[in-house]
This record gives sequence, C-alpha cells and structure tokens, in this order.
Amino acid sequence: MNIRAENRVSALETWLYAFMVIIVCVGMYFAVTDEDFFQQSYVVEDGFLEYLTAVFLFASAVTCLLRLCKHGTSKGGTFVAMTALIFLLMFFGAGEEISWGQRIIGIETGEFFAENNKQNETNLHNLMYNGVNLNKLIFGKVLALFLIVYYLILPFLYLKNARIQGLANRFFIPIPKVHTGLFLALIGIVIALIPSSKNAELNEVCVSIIFFLTILLPQNLHIFDQSK
Repeated sequence: MNIRAENRVSALETWLYAFMVIIVCVGMYFAVTDEDFFQQSYVVEDGFLEYLTAVFLFASAVTCLLRLCKHGTSKGGTFVAMTALIFLLMFFGAGEEISWGQRIIGIETGEFFAENNKQNETNLHNLMYNGVNLNKLIFGKVLALFLIVYYLILPFLYLKNARIQGLANRFFIPIPKVHTGLFLALIGIVIALIPSSKNAELNEVCVSIIFFLTILLPQNLHIFDQSK
C-alpha cells in the first residue's frame, strides 16, 4: 500500500475541481455585475445549484450502498456500521436539500413545519427553536468545525502518523486526500469574497462534490476496494 500514490489527483478529481472553479467564477461574475440575477436565478431555491447539491449527496449515498452490496458482511460489522452511517447521513443531506421532494411533488407543509420552519418547508435544517436558527448552528458552525478538522488536519495526520492510519482503517473512515482538503479551503476563501448574502449556496454545492470525491476516492481507498 502506497499512501502517497493514493494521494495523486485522478482524472475525475481534476474534472470536478475544474467544474467547481467554473461554478464559483460564474457566481462571482454575476454577484458583482448583476446581483438580482445571482440571487433570483443562479442561487435561487429549487434552482440548478440546489438540485446539483442534492445529486452529489445522493451519489455519495449510492456509493456507500454499492460498497455494502459488494462486500456485505465480509469486512465485518465495523465496516457495515460505518458505511451504513455515512449512507444515512448523505441520504439525509440529499433529502433535506430538496425538502424531501415537497416542492417537486407539490406536498403542502404540515402544521409543525409551517409554524417552526423559517422557509415554510418540510425539512429540519431550517427549523427555528427558541429563536435559534438550527441551520446556522448545526449546519453552519458545527459543520465548519468538522470540515476544518476532517479536511485540513486529519489528512496530514493520516499521512504522517501510523497510529492514526491504523485507527482510521480499523473503523473504515474515508480519509480525504491532502489536495482535496487544500482545494476545499481555497475554494471556500474565494466564495467568502463573493459580495452577496447568498454565497453560502455555492459553498453547499462545492462541499457536496467534495464529500462525493472523499467517499468515492479517499486517501485510504485500498481498505474499501480490497476483499477481506
């Protein structure tokens, strides 16, 4: 097993990195030149980018499901538990992003969500509880901390520390490649420079693509591919 070799940039990663750069650059252009178009068309609810976010989260869930089907219980209960957990998280994220198909199917918002959801949608991440915006707390601050640790610290620790390698591999934790974390940090900085309150929508789509790449092509891909 050659960890440094597994950190190389694949063709798929190159294409998706370029795709994210294009999405962000187009967004920056319209945010500066035509903010109305940027907010009302480019990053609008139920727009292209929102559905794209859901697609990549769903693709991540499918990747986990395919691994479970391929290996079954041959890799042990830890593999099944971790892979199933990631599947559920990605599937939940995809469902939340499109409000579980509410607007696609045309389902009316229930009484609870109508009273407590700031966007009058059937999802959890836009709930308000005692004046606290759960989206900003859990999907903002908590997620930001997770991304920093998981993408900027853990990849280097895994690369340098045999004990971290052993623990991550034992619990079947997909470890991001070093360049994946660096790219996420760079694209996040660029998005933060976009002069619009709706720039977070660009963060969401980029993070969903990064999640997909991490699950599909982690630094420790060998532990998911090899038979046990």
